[in-house]
Amino acid sequence: MADVDTLYGTFSEADLKGIKDALGEISNEMTIIDGHKEAIKDIVDAIYDKYKLPKKVINRLAKTHHKQTFQEEIQLFFQRKV
Repeated sequence: MADVDTLYGTFSEADLKGIKDALGEISNEMTIIDGHKEAIKDIVDAIYDKYKLPKKVINRLAKTHHKQTFQEEIQLFFQRKV
């Protein structure tokens, strides 16, 4: 197979195989992420069912907890109240 000229440059057969392999790896990681998103949704649903907190609040709390941005969230809350 000869080199392939594209808008983005010229790619050899080895280059194209490398790109295809990398895209396969990305796809595998996206599959894992989808599984994690589903698990997170199940946890949020369970919290909602047990405590009746709105899902929007649960997601915001989880994001704040994960990013350790509680103080920033408090500041934003009080800025909106003024």
